[in-house]
Amino acid sequence: MPVTTPIAINPGGMACGANPGSAVTPDYRGQFPFTGTLHSVTVDLSGDLIVDAESEMRMHMARQ
Repeated sequence: MPVTTPIAINPGGMACGANPGSAVTPDYRGQFPFTGTLHSVTVDLSGDLIVDAESEMRMHMARQ
């Protein structure tokens, strides 16, 4: 989603390792927070879109 309204997607603000929002479906029970160790977190506010050509190619190939 290159252009969104961030507040509509995640009204709780930024979360690392957990998603405190509502479940996507009532069939999903419980929260499973990340229990590992985050050694670094990078937040890029430059406004430039991150392009991952290799992942894009895998996505297109998977659709064929």
